[in-house]
Amino acid sequence: MTHITDADVRDILRPHRDGGPISRLYATGEITEGTVTAIGVAADMLSLDAQDGESDRLEDVIDYVREAGERPPVAGWVAKL
Repeated sequence: MTHITDADVRDILRPHRDGGPISRLYATGEITEGTVTAIGVAADMLSLDAQDGESDRLEDVIDYVREAGERPPVAGWVAKL
């Protein structure tokens, strides 16, 4: 697994905000039961579009999310980055 930081997560997710779980992780650090699925779907779509590098970056975020586990919004998420 590639270890990525909170700032890396925001950078990777910025172009993939969906108004749902991905956007909540991007904006607040919140991780819900649907976060992995949403990121996985986005990664699969990129892979189908032959954007394997970006898909791999989203896979790194999935590893991060799985390691962190479900959590409510993180106080100061944006400020601490």
